[in-house]
Amino acid sequence: MAAWRYASQDYRTFSDHLYENDKHYHQSDYNDFYDISRKNSLSANIMQPLSNNLGNVSLSALWRNYWGRSGNAKDYQFSYSNSWQRISYTFSASQSYDENDKEEERFNLFISIPFYWGDDIAKTRHQINLSNSTSFSKDGYSSNNTGITGIAGEHDQLNYGIYVNQQQQNNDTSLGTNLSWKTPIAIIDGSYSHSKNAWQSGGSISSGLVVWPGGINITNQLSDTFAILDAPGLEGANINGQKYNRTNSKGQVVYDLIIPHRENHLVLDIANSESETELQGNRQIIAPYRGAVSYVQFTTDQRKPWYIQALRPDGSPLTFGYDVLDFQENNIGVVGQGSRLFIRVDEIPTGIKVALNDEQNLFCTITFQHVIDENKTYIYQ
Repeated sequence: MAAWRYASQDYRTFSDHLYENDKHYHQSDYNDFYDISRKNSLSANIMQPLSNNLGNVSLSALWRNYWGRSGNAKDYQFSYSNSWQRISYTFSASQSYDENDKEEERFNLFISIPFYWGDDIAKTRHQINLSNSTSFSKDGYSSNNTGITGIAGEHDQLNYGIYVNQQQQNNDTSLGTNLSWKTPIAIIDGSYSHSKNAWQSGGSISSGLVVWPGGINITNQLSDTFAILDAPGLEGANINGQKYNRTNSKGQVVYDLIIPHRENHLVLDIANSESETELQGNRQIIAPYRGAVSYVQFTTDQRKPWYIQALRPDGSPLTFGYDVLDFQENNIGVVGQGSRLFIRVDEIPTGIKVALNDEQNLFCTITFQHVIDENKTYIYQ
């Protein structure tokens, strides 16, 4: 519940001033909201979830009066919302009275149905949402709005929408579409709409440039608070589920969806990365001030990976999980399943060794001639 009293008849909000400066372009009547100075206002809202997944019910009321006018304007609204399977729906009813007690009733039914296909593993996941909103007044059918929105592209980089609106009062039908293409360096938006008496089209391109000691990064958008993520050598990693926003060849990416004065979890996802660089810990947390530019570094291992098939001298597999060492006793890898060794090195070592028996300190070795053949099965000596 909330109440306001405007002590001055000349009080205006920013929106009021914009409207008044432009109102000669609009038709206004005696009860035009922006031509009347508000005096008192009282609002009340109640929302109650129902048990056993029976939905949600909400009630709201708004009373207000104006300087220099008698009577009160009143608005009441009831709504019920629920879902079944993937389908969600909302029914609402409202009743309004102006200060002359002129009544207006309105009913609305909204339905939303999402469609998905693809598991995002073997096939790219696609999503389309169909929605429809139908309104009625006490005189019958009033209007209908139907819309289709979706996300497409291998990296969810394409957002689109198509809508059809029909107004009974003016016997007018309008059609429209909008498109947003998100690339790592820019966001390109376009829209078009057409009705009985008018048409409109528009477009925009947004981008951002960040110059910092670590380099120059181009990003598709910038806010006043953002972060520069640096995972050296890790190319193609996504940040916080944004498939269209990926680290560049240096492992850098700019992320601008940062909420100031809050903990922000930054997660790198390497599922779609083909980089050989290993990410050692994919999560960082920051809590910056508004206007801050945060530098967030992730630890990586840029040594080249090698997979080596090796067996004991008697042909039996090596023990799973044992460490792989070079001849200088540096740990460079591990024995995996099926006696398959995984190592990371800057340069091919002269040889490697693996324990045969840790308790007896017995080792076997393989010597390389500056070449590793991953298709060959090596026999330890």
